[in-house]
Amino acid sequence: MRVRYVRLAAWAGSIALSVGVVALVVLLQLDSYHGMLGNAHRQLSGSAIGTVRMLDQYTEASLGPLLAMRNAIDSGDPGPLHIRLSEVQARHPELPTFVALDADGAVVASTSVPLANWRGALAAPRRTALGVSVRVAITDAQGAEPPAIRVLVDSRVAQPAIFGTVIDAERVRDGMRHSMLGGIAAMSVFSPDGRFFVSNREAASTRWTGPAPASGSAGRYEDDTWLYAWQASANYPYVALVAMDREGIFAEWVRQARPSMLATLALVFLLNGFAALFDRAYRRQTRLVDALSRSARHLGDVQRTGHIGLWEADLAERTIAWSGQVHEITGLPPERLDGRIGTYYKLVHLDDQQAIVDWLELFSHGDGPYECEHRLCRPDGREVRVNLRAARIVSEEGHLILAGTISEITALHETRQRLQDTDRDLAASEAAYRQLLARMPLPLLIVREGCIEYANRLAEERLGGASTTLVGRRAEDYLDAEALDAFRGGAPEGTNITAWIEPAYGMPFEAELALSDYRDSRGVGTLAIIRDVTEQRRYEDQLNHQATHDELTGLPNRRALRERLDALVVQSVADSTGLMVMFIDLDHFKVINDALGHVLGDQVLRDVSLRLGDVLDGVGQVGRFGGDEFVAMVPFDGSPVKAVEILPRLQRAIEEPLSVDGTLQRLKCSIGVAFATRDGADADTLIRNADTAMYDAKRSGRHAWRCYSAEMHATAMARLSVLTRLSEANLDDELALAWQTQHDGTSGAITGVEVLLRWPSAPGDLRGNDRLVPLLEETGAIVPVGQWVLREACRQQRLVLDTIGHDCRIAINVSAQQLVHTDLVADVRRALAETGARASALELELTESAFMNEPERAIRTLHELRAMGVTIALDDFGTGYSNLTYLSRLPLDKIKIDRHFTARLLEDEVDTAICRSIVFLARNLNLQVVAEGVETDRQRRWLLDEACIDMQGFYFSRPVPVQDLGRTSRLDPIPL
Repeated sequence: MRVRYVRLAAWAGSIALSVGVVALVVLLQLDSYHGMLGNAHRQLSGSAIGTVRMLDQYTEASLGPLLAMRNAIDSGDPGPLHIRLSEVQARHPELPTFVALDADGAVVASTSVPLANWRGALAAPRRTALGVSVRVAITDAQGAEPPAIRVLVDSRVAQPAIFGTVIDAERVRDGMRHSMLGGIAAMSVFSPDGRFFVSNREAASTRWTGPAPASGSAGRYEDDTWLYAWQASANYPYVALVAMDREGIFAEWVRQARPSMLATLALVFLLNGFAALFDRAYRRQTRLVDALSRSARHLGDVQRTGHIGLWEADLAERTIAWSGQVHEITGLPPERLDGRIGTYYKLVHLDDQQAIVDWLELFSHGDGPYECEHRLCRPDGREVRVNLRAARIVSEEGHLILAGTISEITALHETRQRLQDTDRDLAASEAAYRQLLARMPLPLLIVREGCIEYANRLAEERLGGASTTLVGRRAEDYLDAEALDAFRGGAPEGTNITAWIEPAYGMPFEAELALSDYRDSRGVGTLAIIRDVTEQRRYEDQLNHQATHDELTGLPNRRALRERLDALVVQSVADSTGLMVMFIDLDHFKVINDALGHVLGDQVLRDVSLRLGDVLDGVGQVGRFGGDEFVAMVPFDGSPVKAVEILPRLQRAIEEPLSVDGTLQRLKCSIGVAFATRDGADADTLIRNADTAMYDAKRSGRHAWRCYSAEMHATAMARLSVLTRLSEANLDDELALAWQTQHDGTSGAITGVEVLLRWPSAPGDLRGNDRLVPLLEETGAIVPVGQWVLREACRQQRLVLDTIGHDCRIAINVSAQQLVHTDLVADVRRALAETGARASALELELTESAFMNEPERAIRTLHELRAMGVTIALDDFGTGYSNLTYLSRLPLDKIKIDRHFTARLLEDEVDTAICRSIVFLARNLNLQVVAEGVETDRQRRWLLDEACIDMQGFYFSRPVPVQDLGRTSRLDPIPL
């Protein structure tokens, strides 16, 4: 009990001291955490003030160039105004745009395209800064334009009335990211009414939810996860909000508190460790006493479990002492053991008694230990087999005695007998196994310790000689080093290796070795089955060549080209050298195939591939991409200008006459060029861009080469947009119509209206027809689009006629492809029937190219349309082929002078003469003539003098939506 009380007192003191230390440290660290929260609040407030100060500086810095324009510009003339804006933009590149506005907020001049809507910024309250009236507003995103701060300064003149510039969000975001807390805090800027402007993070985690703050006010607040501080600008309408994550503060506090907490834990562990050592010393003595008792019990348990008895015999006294387990082994009860050796000797089997005598005689010559195995005949009649093991030792009294064990091994002896019988069976099985190996249909070897121990008949024939045998020879005489290493290291079941075999006679060959362990009575070896794979390798090489090379020309195919080009790009980057990729396409090769057949066409491709290989031999590599397309790769040092000097050589090599079926053929080619890594850093990108450049060369007239540029990719993307977005199902959602009126040049009265195609949501510069219509014709999309324009114009015919007068005609442009690929008459008839439109109010405008492919069909179609009451006009006259033969045969009502000639009237004598000739020709053919592109009064007067009455152009009206036709039409007479 005294020991127990001492132990409890030691533990109680240790625990009380540990609790006190832990409580003190916890209180100190909690106080430190609250201090860190207060410091974070102060940092957030300072960061909010700094953000507002930065925005004020950006705003006031933007006033300088605006005031410079205000003081310098005193006229609304667009030319000087654009130049002045561009000069200021060049001096202040940090401001993305400068604009001049009229009093209603419409853009008069700007340094950027597309133009943004500035009317919303006019509602901002005026403030006085630097002695002038200033308006500052945060505006929302407009389409692709992100949110921005717009700064407006009133002009000194009436037109333009206002000058403005933009502080873009990216500039403010960059400033916030470089501030003191830019990397750890979430910083956002809002307008006073809560509209978000910019944040230093991609996904802003803060939102302004409070009421509009007063100018120059500040505050702070917090919630469960964030600490916030805000500051409103005293001069301009924006609020800075800065937030810091509580988890970050907590993590910093944990980092600072960790050393103290670890030291405290170490102290607690030390105190409790001393208490544990003290407790352990008091427990040790009790455990030692318990261990001695357990050892005595375990000794008895071991004897009973293992059927092992202990004994000691004094040979001089002929006495023996037994343990209790000996009684169970011998079957003698304790009362029949009188301690004499003879008692045990009587139980020994008669045939084994001499063995016992000989075993005991051994101890007269040595101390042992010695063993003896014999049989015992138990009193119950059962015969058991036991094992005696003993050694001679000196007892405590100084006598020599034998100390040993006795164990029953009857079951072990029976098992041993069965194993001997099994060995005999295994020997018979081994003989049968050897016979099976001899019949193996492949060469087979058994190798043990580097020597061939067995070889079947096929192995002897394939590897050995007629007069010698493989058995007994060294394996290294026939196998290579890799196979020998596998034999030495041991071969798990299922191991397969490839090795070269060198037979005694004949050529070495490649073989696949199937290895496995081989065990028999003589030990462990390795069994190897040999399969000759020479033919298989040759077939695999052939298949690999077919997979990576073009069957027709033998050049690398598309797959191999990509792999080689990727490797060359990596090598080019590593060596800091250049790499030129050329996409080569034969011009009009289909003509040869169609005329001479594919067999001779294939021969031409083979000859071309040989010529390309000759030109690039030692310089680069060439492969066939498919069809009549080849890809060449040429590494180079120095300038790309030097590298392209090989292109004329390639063209000349292809242009050399080819003898094809007794005829001489001259080929030409178009080549597209791309450079790594300027035009792409991988094979697919480089080949695609070179292909794009090649198609640009074909569009330029073929027999040329072009280097890839970003504009080509933009054109390809525009072509893809036309194909994907302008499908028949999407036309109603994508396209729109604009209407431009045609006027009497004398009175200004409207004589007709032309329908113009528009794509409002088009990418890039496809909103206008100059780029859109050629792409539609190139991609073939002009046919469904033209049908849609015809149907939509007919649908809106009644509204247009009600607006501008029923004696007018609606002119619709028809593509040449609509004449060739569709039944235009059926399309017009269907559109009129579905919409209820009048044919007499419909005018179709066709260009001269529409009659070049199938003139007879085109003339017949126009006659049918004219018979329906539709008016036919020849558009852009003078810019095409101007075939007067067709002009005399065409059923035309009207000729339109192209704006190209009208725009240069009175400036270029040739264009003036052409216009005069066209008007004269039309008047003599009794055709109405309309001049397009009239923009000035001088042009109008000249045309009237030449008897050209009908006109169309910006001088009268711009293209407008249908609902604006009534407001833009010029109906008043025009004085001469």
